[in-house]
Amino acid sequence: MPLADYLRFAAQLPGGFELIILLIILAILLLFGPQKLPELARSIGKAWGELRRGKMEVERQIREEFTAGEAKDLGVRLRDSARELGIDVGAKKDSEIKLEIARKIDSASDDRVVLISRILGASEAGASPTRLRELIIKSLGM
Repeated sequence: MPLADYLRFAAQLPGGFELIILLIILAILLLFGPQKLPELARSIGKAWGELRRGKMEVERQIREEFTAGEAKDLGVRLRDSARELGIDVGAKKDSEIKLEIARKIDSASDDRVVLISRILGASEAGASPTRLRELIIKSLGM
């Protein structure tokens, strides 16, 4: 057999990554046998599905925690803003506090408007007090 035939035969043999995959498949066949392969594939599929469901549940819980934390933080910022404007927060709901802040912000001094915009996170670089009032109203959802 000439050298060229040997080289063609060698070129057709799998190499590198393909060889590794073939060895893994051969090892699985030897360990489990062809009858157990479908059962093994089902088990791997079920485990993969459980892993994905667990991951999605953890992500959902993290999102809920962040949402609850943001809502709690917003309530604290609303109450702080209301106190700065001289509003009695007592046992008022957030919606009532938002409404009173929106009413009082128009008559508040420019210094108070700047402070309230910072507390509520409704500020903009170089914004005038009029623009800050608009941003505050927008952040309140009015």
